[in-house]
Parts: sequence; structure tokens; C-alpha cells
Amino acid sequence: MDLLDSKKHFGFIGLGLIGGSVARCIRQELPKARISAYNYYETKKHPRLEMALSDGVLTDITTDITAVRDWDVIFLCTPVRTNVAYLKKLKPYLRQDCILTDVGSVKGEIYDAVHREGLDHCFIGGHPMAGTEHIGYEYSFASLLKDCYYILTPTDQVPEESIRWMQEFVQNVTRSRCVTIDVTEHDEATAGISHAPHIISAALVNAVRARDDKGMYQLLAAGGFRDITRISSSSPEMWTSICLANKDAILDFLHEYRGLLDTMEHAVEEGNETEINHFFATAKEYRDKLFPSELSTEK
Repeated sequence: MDLLDSKKHFGFIGLGLIGGSVARCIRQELPKARISAYNYYETKKHPRLEMALSDGVLTDITTDITAVRDWDVIFLCTPVRTNVAYLKKLKPYLRQDCILTDVGSVKGEIYDAVHREGLDHCFIGGHPMAGTEHIGYEYSFASLLKDCYYILTPTDQVPEESIRWMQEFVQNVTRSRCVTIDVTEHDEATAGISHAPHIISAALVNAVRARDDKGMYQLLAAGGFRDITRISSSSPEMWTSICLANKDAILDFLHEYRGLLDTMEHAVEEGNETEINHFFATAKEYRDKLFPSELSTEK
């Protein structure tokens, strides 16, 4: 914990489900730490930040952006494009030795903006691969991050000591599994396993909605439909921002996915039993490898 103790003041810009869960981890594992949050409202209180203050998770709230000059570690936890916009606002007040990180699921756009702003020396991209269909601080909890993969994408100018600090933070404070990868590799992977699935889920819900003029689909919707579309209850604003920020990787994946749908549509149309069976069999084989623990619980 000696390296972790070198950072005592943590700051949050945005405090939703993920940011709130990270802050809860800090309060739980580093109880003496000072945890501050920025309230962008100048004339009124921020309900979720006030809730975090009341919970004892936050030490204080500030409406003064210059307060970040006292923060050792800054977590950007707003929608991905809003995180990018904050870089210019923060730049004049950042300490030379601070660590600037985020929790967004797209890294390429903010990585480019960090370079334009000359903040390569302090930025370590972060992405906790965790979440629920709910949004907001009120749904946050420390164990949300336990055992999940927490991806780091540091720039090539960040000091090794800062990278080691973040790795220790991920492992010992959030209790996550730390993985350090390239920015492009990150965005391509998340397009396939996170971003496109949200689009596909929403498309399925909208397709059913368009046909449900008598309410029968709504009446009969049950386990399978509920499970595959659960993520469609996530924040529309957040997913709009993600789609725009990672559009190239998402479009590339959707093009490939559409090709698979076309193949399956043709197989069904032709009554090609072999092709249909192969489609489902290959999917089952790969998914069983992804989540082997689920197999032992099947009846």
C-alpha cells in the first residue's frame, strides 16, 4: 500500500454508476482519503452529489473548477464526449504530477484530444468492464467492480511510477483484474462485445415495438427476450455519445454482423438445415468457451 499512499486527494467529475462505484471503493479501502467532486451547477445543488456527500462517500463538493489543482488523481466519469470537452477546461489547473484518468468505454477520441492538449504526461485511460442496466450514483456499489476486467490504456509519455500506481489501485482498491492494452485494440474489442450489442438489443426492441399494435408481444415477452434486451434500459444519452465516439469500429463490426444475418436469412429461406445447424452450433461452441462457469449450473 506504500505506493497507493502517495496519492491522498481524489477528485471526480461526474459521479454516476461507475464513478460512484469507484468512489465507494476508495472510501472503503482508503478510508482516510479526501474525495472531492465537481458540481457544474453554479447556483444550485447537484442531487446525486449531495447524496454521495450524505452517504459519507464524498468529503466535499466544489463548484470551482480551479479546485482540481489540489487533486492528486482525477476521474472523468461523464459521457465519453463530455469527458473530452473537459480536457481543455482542466488543462490550466492540473498539477504536473497528477494522474488524469477516465472510465469511458471509448479511448481513441479522448486519446487524440489528450495529445492535442499536451496532456500525454498525465493521462492513463481507464475502462472498468462492469455495469448494470441502471444509471446514476444511487445504483452504485463497491462490489460492482470486484473481479471485473479494468482496462488501462496509458499514453507512452506517462511515468512508469504513475502506471504502477494505477495498476495497484485497480488491483487493491477496486479489486478488479487489471489489463493494459493498446487504444485501437481496446476500441475494436469493445465495439464487438459492448457497443454493437447495445445497438442490436435496441434494434430488436424497436422491431418488436413496431409490430406490437395489439399489445400481444408485450404480454408474451418473457425470459429469452428479457435477457437479450436487458441492456436496452441503459442511458440513451450515454450510448449516443459512445456510438459517435467509436463510430469506425462500430460500423466495421456491424457490417460483418449484417453479413452473418444475411447468411442466416438465406439459409432459412432455402430451408438449408445443415447451414442453420452450423450457425447455432458454432455460436454455442464459442459462447460455452467464454462462460464455462454457466455450464455447471445448467439443469
